[in-house]
Amino acid sequence: MKHWKIFGYLVVTLLLSACASTSVLVKTGDSTFKYAQKRLSHTNQVVDELNPSLEDRTLFLQAEGFYRYRFEPLEQSSAVYFAQAASAITDFPGFQSFAGSLSLSDIRLRSSDSAVQLWETLLLQHPQTKLRPLTLYRLGWAYRYVGAEGLPRKSPDEAFDLLIKEEPASSLASFAREAKNVPWKSKSTAATRSLLPGLGQMYVGEIQSGVVRLAIAVVAAIAIATPFYEASRRNSELKWDQDWQLIATGLGGLIVLSFDYTSSYQDSMRGVVQWNDRAELEFEKSHPEAP
Repeated sequence: MKHWKIFGYLVVTLLLSACASTSVLVKTGDSTFKYAQKRLSHTNQVVDELNPSLEDRTLFLQAEGFYRYRFEPLEQSSAVYFAQAASAITDFPGFQSFAGSLSLSDIRLRSSDSAVQLWETLLLQHPQTKLRPLTLYRLGWAYRYVGAEGLPRKSPDEAFDLLIKEEPASSLASFAREAKNVPWKSKSTAATRSLLPGLGQMYVGEIQSGVVRLAIAVVAAIAIATPFYEASRRNSELKWDQDWQLIATGLGGLIVLSFDYTSSYQDSMRGVVQWNDRAELEFEKSHPEAP
């Protein structure tokens, strides 16, 4: 018990020291943030031209603010790695929670879920709103980022198709038809593939990272299997005083595999968001008149 306390104090000290030197504020000159602000301002002007009710306008722009919450990716704090490693070693929920609380990127990864919730609420409570076509158009893009369960639509194309059906001659319907052809990545697909570390990275085009993570997982799995194989070969249980190296190898492999799986999953979610960000950015640059 004494050793675990010492380990805990060491981890907390490292976490606090790492946090003390890390700023989570948006950097001055962040081009991604400036572009997002510019798009938000442009959409605000479009909303004003439609002259919706104050309630509809407020709810729409609240969602738009979540959707336009974008900035250049921050470097992963060393504190996050310390917390993830401590979580993998001890399986202590406190470290798991602390690791999640340290990463601002997690907020960015879920911001579109909040936007979709609010836009769907707008359509539910005010189905005849003047902002309906614009909301459907935005939902078509935003659903590409979602990871939350329980939202009304299963596919981004559902919102695009409804917009095209209701407003076939509008400019938004024209944008929606083209947007449907823009390739995108799904969080659910990335999560499923990440059951095998590295495949999620490959799915979003990060081949080198995926290969490295897959190789780590294979090596870790071999390390885990080694003590069991040896025990089976001997037809007897391993004993710590005689076989501590084999047992330690298995435990080490289990820790590495746990860490590799967690970080690979989180990385694949980030990769999905960044992939879709790039695809949407290219579309907006080629269609500057789009809202």
